[in-house]
Amino acid sequence: MKLIEGTYLDTPVKEYRKWPAISYSSLADFYESQDHALMEKPAKSYFEFGNAFELMIEDRAKGTKKFSERFFTCEASGEMPKDLAGWIESGEDLNTKYKLNKDGGRRGGSERIHNWLDECQANKGMMPMGTEQLETLSKMVDNFMLMQPFADIGNTSTMAEILPVAEFQVPLVWYVGKMRKKALVDCLIETNTRVYIFDIKTAANIIKFKKMLRDRYWLQEVHYTSGAGWIFTGKEIVWLFLVSPKEAPWVAQPFCIDKYSQDAVYDEYSELCQDYQKWVDDGRPPKGWKNLESVRVFIK
Repeated sequence: MKLIEGTYLDTPVKEYRKWPAISYSSLADFYESQDHALMEKPAKSYFEFGNAFELMIEDRAKGTKKFSERFFTCEASGEMPKDLAGWIESGEDLNTKYKLNKDGGRRGGSERIHNWLDECQANKGMMPMGTEQLETLSKMVDNFMLMQPFADIGNTSTMAEILPVAEFQVPLVWYVGKMRKKALVDCLIETNTRVYIFDIKTAANIIKFKKMLRDRYWLQEVHYTSGAGWIFTGKEIVWLFLVSPKEAPWVAQPFCIDKYSQDAVYDEYSELCQDYQKWVDDGRPPKGWKNLESVRVFIK
């Protein structure tokens, strides 16, 4: 398949992930180190929590049933074992994941993972979601839909009013010189003059999200908005992170990069892309070490 510049509506996520192009996640890993960029990222349960949240929002906004097509309610107690999502996603034989004694009986002290495995065996191919997690997700979605992302400019429209006209999970492809880039947009709305791009995030709490925005997520905003600028020529690109914390009272909040930081982060992004492309052209060699970092220490 020859990828041309533009949007690819109704493209399955698994197909998008196979496309050879520079993505935000590959850049973010490379920004950490060359060696981090070479590591495989198996699916984890906390990724599925975020995926479940996004599907519940889409179902609420569009009247779809995508959440129930992927997830089932698991009555097993405790949190989902962290590797279980990866096992299911890769189609591994769950019978091999039980903790057994030498006589073949189930090992004591491993009841939690055994109970989760039992329920997954009864719901082949589906991803489990615990009842406590579902209760939390429902509260998060309720508050998310109440959020007024443009209240700072006097627009009181809520997400419940905005999202029904949005396209969800929209792949973008664009070219900058020899570099082919891609992005998967959570929500996209195109008008005559603007393109609105929303990225939905779950976070342990808002403080941790702000740290991630400073350390890593700024790169996502720049990557996506620069790509949208190439594709939607002449239109204003409006970007927002839409963040829902997992802790009570689950108050959602929109975020974006401060306008005074934007020139600096775009310059950093451009240089990073060039370094990444050179690394790819050189055969993706590992480095094995990271450059000197000077740490500021605050002493009372």
